[in-house]
Amino acid sequence: MAESRRLRESVPAALSILLAALSIYFFINALRLITSEQPRVAASILATIIGITLLSASVNALKSWVLARRCEG
Repeated sequence: MAESRRLRESVPAALSILLAALSIYFFINALRLITSEQPRVAASILATIIGITLLSASVNALKSWVLARRCEG
C-alpha cells in the first residue's frame, strides 16, 4: 500500500521532468532549424511555440503537485 502511494505521488514530478525535457528538445530543434543553411522560419516558430507550451505545462504540473503536497499535511 505504501509503495502504491509513493508511486502515485512521484508520477506528477516525473511528468514535469519529462515535459521539461521535451521543451528543451523543441527549443534545440527550433535553433537548429533557424540556423540551418536554408532557414525554415515557419517550422522554427512552430517548434518554439511547442517548446514554450510544454515548458508552461511542466511548470504548472509541478506547481500543482507542490501545492497538493503542501495542502495534504
